Amino acid sequence: MSILLTYTSALEAMRDPEFSGLAGAWDERTGHVPERLPTSDELDRIVRENPLLQRLSPPLHLLVSSDCTSHSSARASRHVTRVHQLHDSFARIGEEAYVVSPELVPFLMARVFTVLEEALLMCELCGTYAPSASCMIQRAAPLTDRVALRDYLRRRGTGYGTRRVRSALPLVCADSGSPYESKLAIRLHAPAEQGGYGLDIVSMNEEVSLAAIGRAFDERQIRKPDILLMRPDGSEPTPRMPFRGVSVDYKGKVHDSPVVAEQDDTRRNELLAHGIKPYEIRKVHYDDIDYMDSIVQKICHDLMIPCDDLAFGRDRRIALHDELERTDIVHWGDKHLFRSSSRLVI
Repeated sequence: MSILLTYTSALEAMRDPEFSGLAGAWDERTGHVPERLPTSDELDRIVRENPLLQRLSPPLHLLVSSDCTSHSSARASRHVTRVHQLHDSFARIGEEAYVVSPELVPFLMARVFTVLEEALLMCELCGTYAPSASCMIQRAAPLTDRVALRDYLRRRGTGYGTRRVRSALPLVCADSGSPYESKLAIRLHAPAEQGGYGLDIVSMNEEVSLAAIGRAFDERQIRKPDILLMRPDGSEPTPRMPFRGVSVDYKGKVHDSPVVAEQDDTRRNELLAHGIKPYEIRKVHYDDIDYMDSIVQKICHDLMIPCDDLAFGRDRRIALHDELERTDIVHWGDKHLFRSSSRLVI
């Protein structure tokens, strides 16, 4: 007997600090869906033998292939699918425990998610953060990436959620380190008709080797700008235009620490010396549409790229900001639809 976590139980499991280690240790994918829910005694045993399952909120949302052999209870909510799944749709995390894969999760959540919520969910799956009600966990590596998501989308062909996932993928940023980095990247990158600024983001939190200041001549420092944008032609700095790139960093409360602030100052100087102009955005700036418009105009000037006339589209930019702020990135799909058994068509 085995169980297959789905919906919010799967998301909660993926946010657990032990998830990546368990999935990597078992290193097994499958497309098999259990026929029925476990009995009460079977579920007791499966949970007792897996500490990760013990930390999940009840009821456990479980995927099965038949609606005739078991029923939901206070401890297990049944979700039924009769659709044949791809061979790598589920990942093993225990002797008798499986979870829907990070690539499949967006298709499941498309039942109730908007395109923007889908984009934020995939930013989390492709990022190195895992939010919860009490803390923010940093992952060593993303659970998946945009290449894997696109490949899974291609192999699924048509089916439920495909259209919404396909629409959200262009907004997804890779390697984001926090929810607000993701939100900021979406606003900078989204096309103007969706309320964004249409900037081409080169990378997020990618290692950049910079010459150290005040140390040995040949010493290098590795820095990771939150968001990096480069001049399209890749040209080197000139006296007329001294910057070959721009970094944009979201400064949360952690940056108020004296130690972190000192590190930020050092990194800022090294970026400037390397021809990369650093911009830093705090929450008060993020929420100010006029400030953000002005920053983007300056970034476009720095990179010598055309800038849209921001006198137009203001309402769309405000709407995008407001929708991102309304999105609950902690509880995601904790909606009525997931509290009772349902029939899936994934």
